[in-house]
Amino acid sequence: MHSYIDLYFSPEGTSPLEIAERVRRSAGLSFIRGPHDLVFEWKTVDEFRSVLAKVHEALRGTGVVYRVETVPDGSDRPEAIPWPPPLIAEPPAHPGF
Repeated sequence: MHSYIDLYFSPEGTSPLEIAERVRRSAGLSFIRGPHDLVFEWKTVDEFRSVLAKVHEALRGTGVVYRVETVPDGSDRPEAIPWPPPLIAEPPAHPGF
């Protein structure tokens, strides 16, 4: 199974860059590009609970609210691309051009 985590920030709370570092440091997760902010895979309920507890602790006191969505294996899942992405020397081209 894999679970997505969506984060909701407040300008009164901790910056998204600091949150990215906290989540990376405590839960070993990196932000991804796409409709969700974080994703993690798990096989047992204990694995799920462990990762979720680490994320919850990383977000405690930051003003960030989060939502978890779990999807079964085999469902269409976009490739996780870490965020923030590395700087690109040239501006990206729109695929429509």
